[in-house]
Formats: sequence, C-alpha cells, structure tokens
Amino acid sequence: MDVKRLILIFLLTLLVFGNILLCVSPCTKGEEVKVSPAKLTITIDDYPKKEIHYKIKVTNPYSYDLKTTTRVIHPWDLTDNYMMVPDLSWIKILPETFYIPGKSYKEFEVILDIPKNEKILHYNESWEAWIQIMPMRQIDTMNGTGVAMQIQYAVRLFIHTPTGAMETQKPVDSYLLIGIIGGFAMLIAVSFIIKKKRTVKEARTAIFYYKSKEKEDFKDLKKAK
Repeated sequence: MDVKRLILIFLLTLLVFGNILLCVSPCTKGEEVKVSPAKLTITIDDYPKKEIHYKIKVTNPYSYDLKTTTRVIHPWDLTDNYMMVPDLSWIKILPETFYIPGKSYKEFEVILDIPKNEKILHYNESWEAWIQIMPMRQIDTMNGTGVAMQIQYAVRLFIHTPTGAMETQKPVDSYLLIGIIGGFAMLIAVSFIIKKKRTVKEARTAIFYYKSKEKEDFKDLKKAK
C-alpha cells in the first residue's frame, strides 16, 4: 500500500472520529436547549393604555453555562395571511443577553408597546415577527477563551390587532384641526351677525333723525306762513 493511500485513510479516520467527538456533548440524544413556548400568539381585544408583557423560557440541559443572546427579526418565511410588523421597535426584549447556568433555565420578557398615535391606524391586522435565540458556549482553547455557536432558535410571534373600522377612527390631530376650523367659522359668523345688527341700528337712527328733521322744517315753514 503506497504512502498516499495511507495518508488518505488516516485523514478520513481522523475526520470521522473528530465529528464523533464534537457531537459527544451537544448531540447527545434527548439533550438540547428547549424554548417554550415555540409559538407565541398575542390577541389584542382593545388597545391597552400600558405595554403588553409575555415571558419565554429557555432551558439549558448541559452541565456548562450558556451565554444567550436574543433579538427581534422579520421572518424570512412569512405565514399565510400575515404581514410583517410595521416597526420592529414596537417589540422589545428584556434582557437581550443573559447567562443560563448548567442544568437550569432562564426567562426573558417580550414587551409589545405600540405608540399611541399608531394604534388608531392599525385595526383588523395580523402581524408576524420572530424572536431569535442564540445560545453560545464559552470554550477554552490554546489561544485563550473562545465562543462556540450552538443551534439558533426562533419563536414565531403572532399579533392580532383589535377589530374595528379604521376609517371611522380619526387621529387626535384631525380632531384638533376640525375644532380650530369650526371655531374660526363660528367667530366669523358671530362677527357678521354683530356687524349686521350695528348696520341696522345705525340705519334706524338715521331714519329717525331724518324724520325728526322733516318735522322741525315743517314747523318752521308753518311759522313763516
């Protein structure tokens, strides 16, 4: 057997055993990070004045600690009849980064906070976003401490906004504008009425004076005769 074939067999054997060793801890059957719930549905019957809070639990089955990072992302596989959240900043995660000790779990909060001026614009809508969860393990290497990525998880977040007729709802600014216009029109109407009354009063005064003048002229004419 030539040297090249021996080297090839050795490399293949090393590759196979290397994969087996790498999977001893994370690939053990029945041992994997668990996230619950895997799907979170928020149905809003009526927009609340305060923000909405939900909790997600992450379980670490391993003996070592996991540094876990979370974030909100738009789905790349959007569910039928759902649309993307208009603004991902409306969904917050607290905390975004945390440690899970071995053989234990941690919970983090998903906070939905839709701005007041946006609520009135979004009725009868179904949104979808994903909560991405990335557990990482710190490992010791010859050059120092490194980080090994584990499997990434995604919790599907479905949000149903309240039912209602969006066209009948008007923003606060519209009400303010209508009030200003109505007040201005009323002011013009009142000014017109006052001006009209003054004109009528002045006309009546002039007529009375004219009639009085006629009587005085008539008396003077009789005296002259």
